[in-house]
Amino acid sequence: MMEPEDSAQSRSPFKRILREIRLIPTHEYIFNLLMGVIIGVIGGYGAVGFRLAIGAVELGTWGVLEPTYEFLLGVPWYLRLLIPVAGGLIVGPIVTFFAAEAKGHGVPEVMASVATRGGIIRSRVAAAKVVASAVTIGSGGSAGSEGPIVQIGSGVASALGQLFKVSARKMKTYVGCGAAAGIAATFNAPVAGMLFSLEIIMGNFAVSNISPIIVASVTATAISRSILGEAPAFAVPEYHLASPMELIHYAILGLAAGLVAVVFAKVLTGTETFFENLRVPDWIKPAIGGLLIGTLGAVGLPHVYGVGYEFIETALHGELAFGLLLMLIAAKIVATSATLGSGGSGGILAPSLFLGAMTGGVVWYAAHAVSPEFVAPNFGPYALVGMAAVVASATRAPLQAILILFELTGGYAIILPLMLSSIIATIFGGRLMKESIYTVKLVQKGIKLGQVGEVDVLKGIQVSEIMREEYLAVPDNMRLRPLLDTISESQEHSTVFVVDRDKNLLGHVSFHELRQILFDVEALEPVLVAADIADLTPTSVRPDDTLDVVMRLFAQRNLDELPVVDPKDPRQIIGSIHRDDVAITYSDEIIKRDLAGSLASQVHTVRRMHKSPLAPGYAMAEIELPVQFAGKTLKELDLRNTHRIDVLVVRRRAADKTGVVESVVPAADLVLQHGDVLLISGPEEVVEKLSTE
Repeated sequence: MMEPEDSAQSRSPFKRILREIRLIPTHEYIFNLLMGVIIGVIGGYGAVGFRLAIGAVELGTWGVLEPTYEFLLGVPWYLRLLIPVAGGLIVGPIVTFFAAEAKGHGVPEVMASVATRGGIIRSRVAAAKVVASAVTIGSGGSAGSEGPIVQIGSGVASALGQLFKVSARKMKTYVGCGAAAGIAATFNAPVAGMLFSLEIIMGNFAVSNISPIIVASVTATAISRSILGEAPAFAVPEYHLASPMELIHYAILGLAAGLVAVVFAKVLTGTETFFENLRVPDWIKPAIGGLLIGTLGAVGLPHVYGVGYEFIETALHGELAFGLLLMLIAAKIVATSATLGSGGSGGILAPSLFLGAMTGGVVWYAAHAVSPEFVAPNFGPYALVGMAAVVASATRAPLQAILILFELTGGYAIILPLMLSSIIATIFGGRLMKESIYTVKLVQKGIKLGQVGEVDVLKGIQVSEIMREEYLAVPDNMRLRPLLDTISESQEHSTVFVVDRDKNLLGHVSFHELRQILFDVEALEPVLVAADIADLTPTSVRPDDTLDVVMRLFAQRNLDELPVVDPKDPRQIIGSIHRDDVAITYSDEIIKRDLAGSLASQVHTVRRMHKSPLAPGYAMAEIELPVQFAGKTLKELDLRNTHRIDVLVVRRRAADKTGVVESVVPAADLVLQHGDVLLISGPEEVVEKLSTE
């Protein structure tokens, strides 16, 4: 006889522990703090393990741990050329065939998961990121270790959230905990880790987020310090402001840092676009980037290999020549862009620190030439301030940039120029380039983050994700009667596309066109063909168009179906996209991003935040069913004629009391119920009125 399920579960220690832990969410605060500790522990050991992984790759490729500049100069030129290429050949298949999210610097992918997927990150991403980033950095790729650690920590935190089946709100917080733990453990900087998570990943400082993120950051730092020691990441001499007049030079440094950050971001973005359009297999592209990096190393610039901490340290002691500083700024931008733009894996924070240190040195040399009496005896202070300023401008997060430099160096004596340069760099960089180095990649994908991390969900989804391959097309010379039979027999299509003998799109026939001739079919049947009835100004979309574009077209043309055409030949139909599919996708995305967990709070959130503009004068929004509509069918209400709106989707709780929210395509005989949520589109003033009733 089979044992009861509970009895069977009780024999599995893992299942028993998991079941007990799942009871803790009844005390949400305690549960969140416990999860912060767990994520912090994983993040701390993960950061240490990742450093060991990079060391193992360095040992396997170069034969030593942390190869120095002098050592690399002694390596034969052909090895300096080929080892980064070999690393690219290993990384390419990983990011192409196993986890595409692992390529690049990782932070935008984490931000996108928080903004559009409720913090859901595929579990395989963390494993792929460890291997890909360790190989990239260890074989000479120009990238930092902090981006991978952020993505690894966030990925593990997301996996834990999925294991415990937490709400989207908690999931986002746990992903933030993972990011904070990664930064804190990597740089031995708990406050900077917390601020990085809140300012960049989460995008807000909500009180509910702060406690577990602080716990995760502190826990990760404690573990990292217990293994790697408590010394700051960089050893710097004592600094002081030579003269109040020197603040003018630091203001100029802020401008220079803002310019360098913007150039870095634009070159990196341009390189990513170049490699995306390059007509070679994706798995080969990181090797091409490695070839460029190897070339720089082979000609005598191995300074750009790896994270670059050795030369940051040298710059902080003011020991580099002016010409070399200029050369290293250009070389590091090229090397990092080639590494990450080609599909290699790593972070951009360490390269930004490197660029800032070199930029500070350049400004010091210029200031010393103009007014030597008002500058420090060497460019160490300028290098330190430049590091914070470039990071602040690149990430548009000056607070975390300032504090991360305090914690990295353990020095607070130079706070005034540090703050001045960072703020000026952030403002100036914002003038030159609207997006940060993190968000520019998201904007290219149609994802725009607002002040609180929200995003227009339709702009983040492409037509290719929901298009149907099937469509209904008829030749332009089809007679009226067969055309009517074709339309009436179709259950899935409300629009017929009219094509010529070469299958080129000519127009469409919808019920709107048919209404004009239905009064006299018998008389018109002998003389009319499909091309005579069709609207010969067809509207089409491409697979790479986003759904906000599609909804605007639906609103403008009053159609329920549009053809999807081949980007290479816009006359050839390759599929179709339906208004109902777009509406359901929108509704499902709203559910995924819901922060409250109940249908009532979902409606409240939608009213305040998810009214999406369509064509001029039109809008789409989700509203709670007005009381006067309850108990009536959509046919009885006839909302299109009485209110000039279309009901696209009805959301309601499942009848089985599971609490699941179902998305229902509205039929004429659907009886609306109290508690339903309607996704509607129509004139903006009508939508606004119904949204506030």
